[in-house]
Amino acid sequence: MKNILFVIAACFLFTLLSCRKEPFTKFPDYDKNWLAMEDNPNDATIHANFQFYKETGIPVFVNDTIGSQQRVNVFGKAYTYYEVLSLSYSLGGIQSGPPPVVQSFTYCNKADVPTALTFLKTEIIPLITGKIHVPSILLVENMNTNAFGTYAYKGFNTIVVAQISKIPTMSAATKANYKAAILRSMLTNTVLDNKYASTLDKFYTVSKKFVTGRDAYGLSTYFLTSNYIVGLPAGTPLTFQAIGFLGPDTIITSISPNSTWLDVSMYIEAAMANTDDQFKQKYAAYPNILLKYGYIRQILTDMGIK
Repeated sequence: MKNILFVIAACFLFTLLSCRKEPFTKFPDYDKNWLAMEDNPNDATIHANFQFYKETGIPVFVNDTIGSQQRVNVFGKAYTYYEVLSLSYSLGGIQSGPPPVVQSFTYCNKADVPTALTFLKTEIIPLITGKIHVPSILLVENMNTNAFGTYAYKGFNTIVVAQISKIPTMSAATKANYKAAILRSMLTNTVLDNKYASTLDKFYTVSKKFVTGRDAYGLSTYFLTSNYIVGLPAGTPLTFQAIGFLGPDTIITSISPNSTWLDVSMYIEAAMANTDDQFKQKYAAYPNILLKYGYIRQILTDMGIK
């Protein structure tokens, strides 16, 4: 009898549980690919960006908020979700000191977008097509960063390209530096791939071998003395350039580049801003810079970057 009552009670409890309203647990389309652009023929800018996307596979935006979606949280309450491009990205990490960040930026004028798209299609895309993955591009007007100037910055899922209104009036020298900053933002990840680890180790060793008792990276100017810098030819001034750095850290100017990836980034930008002859002439007095440049050029050549 007790067994029969237990079965009846269990069935009753199962029926109650089955009839209870299930909590909301389904999240339709929450894994949407926000970087897949959609056309809007009624908006000239979006339409132009979409045409660029179809031709190159790279989505281009003029606003860091790239979409919104009505969602319901686990408590059943509706809310609006906004997808925002992530501009924060510390490639490779930093052992100490502040990471590179975009401190501020302003949205661009839509009238300047066609010129920027033409510039990208003619000056940038031909160099990287089939070699580099660019998740997206965000076109802005003014931008300030604490490490990489005002032209271009690599975020987590976008490349920020600034000062687009000034493209038509840039001098040849300015445009070369502008182009180099954009390419540096796009190329650094691939250059730092494990595929090139052995070449990069040689690159890092060029500077490290001259510093004793300290790390060559993040080295204070205080330690640019004969007690810590060894192996240079007699009479060589003890400078960051002498041991193979293009200059000081881009954030803390009293130290050498604070990380190996920043050192690489600086070399990529310098290599892309100059022809081979120009670079070698500019740094002819610094054999260790030319040695490190050779390793970076070796990697870029392997990548198909001329």
